Amino acid sequence: MKKFLKATAILMIVSMAAMSAAACSSAGNTGSSEADSNESSAVESSVADDTAAVETAAAESEDETNFGDYSVTIDSCRLAKDYQDADVVIVKYIFENVSDDDSASFYLTVDDNVYQDGVGLNEAYVLDDNADYSSDNQSKEIKQGASVEVEVAYELNDTTTDIDVELTPYLSWGDYEVTKTFSLQ
Repeated sequence: MKKFLKATAILMIVSMAAMSAAACSSAGNTGSSEADSNESSAVESSVADDTAAVETAAAESEDETNFGDYSVTIDSCRLAKDYQDADVVIVKYIFENVSDDDSASFYLTVDDNVYQDGVGLNEAYVLDDNADYSSDNQSKEIKQGASVEVEVAYELNDTTTDIDVELTPYLSWGDYEVTKTFSLQ
C-alpha cells in the first residue's frame, strides 16, 4: 500500500510539472529551433553528469551514495517483535539533504527493499512497545544540509537467514542502487 501511495503522489507531482512546463513553453514559443537544440543538449549533458556522479558515489561506497539532491546510508539493523510477537528487523538509514535549497523526505525519494533468501519482506507497521521504534522520520521533510536517522521495520521469514537491503532513487531512470547485507546470526 505504501508503494502505491508513494507512486500516486509522485505521478501527480510529475504530471503537474509536465503540464506547467508545457503551458510555459507554448506561451513563450518563438519558433527558435536552435535555442531548443542548445537547451536540449544542456539538459542531456546535465543528466549525464548527474548519472556519472551517482554511479561514481555508488562505486566508492557499497552502503552510502548520493541520489542527486540527497545522500542515504544503510547504517545498521536490529531484531525486534511486532504486536503479535512475530520477528521483525528494524533497518536504520541516515538520510541527508545535500541539495542547494529544496526540502526532501526519505519516504518520497527513496525506494527501499529488503530481501531474505531472495524473497521481498513486507514492512511491519505496529510493533511491540518494547521495540523502541519510531517511523516518524520516514516522512519528515528536511532542509538543505540537515540529516535524520530513519528507521523502517520489516517482517522476517526467520531470524537466521541474512537480509539484503537495496535502495534506489524512487523515480530512477538509471541503473544504480546502494546495497548492504546484514547477518542476523
